[in-house]
Amino acid sequence: MFNYFQLNDPKDFKHLLNMAGQDILINGKPARALITNTNLTESKDNRNITTLENIESGYLIDYDDGKWLVISEVSGKRYNKYKGIMQKCHNTLTVNIAGILHRVPYVVTNKVNLNIDVTYYLTVLENEIYILVANNTINSNIQLNDIYKIGRFNYKVISMDDISRPGLLLMKMKYSEEGQVLPNYSITILNGDTLTTDTATPVQLNVEQKDGETVLTNPLPMVFTSSDISIATVDSTGMVTPVSVGNVTITVSFESDTTVNDSIVITVEEVEVPETYTLELIGDTEIKQNQTKTYTAVKKNGLGDIVEGATFDFSIDPETTPADKYTLTVLDNTQCSIKANGATYYINLIATDRTDNSLTVSKRIWLKPLF
Repeated sequence: MFNYFQLNDPKDFKHLLNMAGQDILINGKPARALITNTNLTESKDNRNITTLENIESGYLIDYDDGKWLVISEVSGKRYNKYKGIMQKCHNTLTVNIAGILHRVPYVVTNKVNLNIDVTYYLTVLENEIYILVANNTINSNIQLNDIYKIGRFNYKVISMDDISRPGLLLMKMKYSEEGQVLPNYSITILNGDTLTTDTATPVQLNVEQKDGETVLTNPLPMVFTSSDISIATVDSTGMVTPVSVGNVTITVSFESDTTVNDSIVITVEEVEVPETYTLELIGDTEIKQNQTKTYTAVKKNGLGDIVEGATFDFSIDPETTPADKYTLTVLDNTQCSIKANGATYYINLIATDRTDNSLTVSKRIWLKPLF
């Protein structure tokens, strides 16, 4: 029978990974691996893992919506790949390091010798239990006599073994009437449950952290995530930058414990572009002495179309022309007339939009001699 797992050529195994492998995380880093069942005599919560990436005993694997602990020894790379056995962690214990809560996946076992073929389920109160966790930087803070909540019960650490299995920490724990004392953290986005912005307007999220009813004056590290970065992105400070129109959910959580979180739904709309208008004055730029000319003001939109119903006020900027040298007569809301009473002068006719005084137009007119 052909054994896929004895493939010696890395190219062959890479092809197998592409065809039958699954996306996982190894200690939080993306990777791809073959995940298969172990022997029928072993626990149903055990899996074989084979990958081109380095794995070691005590590594944590994210797979099938759960955390798995590599519990077998991995003696280096064999046949151009790493192979090991991992076991599913059904729960987490909470380690408090300087006020920062870390959720630590664990395996409960009743075997002091770390028999990896057995999964032990803590369904009833046991006086003593054995907990298996990764022997990493976070778990190095676990001390003798620490109390942890395991399932529904509290247990005190009475012995620790980090020698029997490199990369793993075995803790013998005894039932305790005393409970684990932990902060009661919460995190709240103060901007509300929803808000609306446009594609040109970033939004700063304001976040409040509490321990019970006490606001934390020294906030704990947070992580912001966007449900759709094609609609909006968010940086480490909570600044949301719109990208395109749509709805997006922004979530903030504690860096050490993503189960404590809050979210806000942001609606991103198109930027409202204000309509632009221009005014025009229709009429001659010169008037002969003793003659009268009529002028019409029109308002146009950005497409150049005339806006119906626009009304205007008319006025004269005489420059240095005496007032008796011209006569301005308003005919209606859009027209006026000017009579040249003298010659060799210049005046400016001004039309102002009555609905928007910032919209004006002027025309310089020469009051010229008759001949």
